[in-house]
Amino acid sequence: MTFIERIKKLLGRDGGGGANGAHGMPGPMPGMMACEEAMVYLYEYLDGELDHAPADQVRAHFEVCKRCYPHLKLEEAFLDSVQRAAEGCDKAPASLRERITIGLAAEEAR
Repeated sequence: MTFIERIKKLLGRDGGGGANGAHGMPGPMPGMMACEEAMVYLYEYLDGELDHAPADQVRAHFEVCKRCYPHLKLEEAFLDSVQRAAEGCDKAPASLRERITIGLAAEEAR
């Protein structure tokens, strides 16, 4: 199975999956956060930047939604691989860090 085929299967776009989708989980239940809203919060959730209540709602959504769960797992795996790759790298040179800081300050001033 190719990488693209595995991604399609993970996202439920391989033509299979049946009615229960990823890991046999149903879609979101009535009264739960909508998929679109959960996806808006995805990166804040993964970074631990949400307050307790929204984080609980996002977590509850991803635990039961067959459409969003694969996206959560894909992003978790991606962020994990980026973090592991970064652990083996040296820090950026001081001159580069200085240029980035100056550039960010200029953007903030706009």
